[in-house]
Amino acid sequence: MPQNRKFQNFVANKHMADDAVGAAELINDSVGNAALDAGALKFAKFTYDFATLGGGIASITLGTLPEKAILVRGSAEVETAVTSSGSATVALGIVANTDAFLGATAKGSLTLDAIIASSNDLPLKLGAETPVLATIATAALTAGKINLLVEYYEGA
Repeated sequence: MPQNRKFQNFVANKHMADDAVGAAELINDSVGNAALDAGALKFAKFTYDFATLGGGIASITLGTLPEKAILVRGSAEVETAVTSSGSATVALGIVANTDAFLGATAKGSLTLDAIIASSNDLPLKLGAETPVLATIATAALTAGKINLLVEYYEGA
């Protein structure tokens, strides 16, 4: 035990506190897709939120995927249950393939915390930067929030 006394004051508590802050900053400053090698699997998250985007019958742009992206997998996470006074459906896709990730899905399947494997027409390769869409059909929505998580590679 005498050896431990040598290191008793080696690391002061103030340094531990500084390290803890640094670790929290590191966790919040994750590596983005741009920093990854071209051959690495990349990720994108798109969110449909009734509170900010409304719920009328339409195709709503959620964001874009990069040119030449090779889409390999998707998952839909329902954060807030989808509701409608009618028999609404929601599809998740891209321009010219509005159900690429998720075919028209009835509101009854889009319940709170539902996770849906959404690889309807995947894999596929994009020719240009392409908008991601949530397509609401049959009836307007009155609530709902869905996160679409997309996995892709950079194509040549």
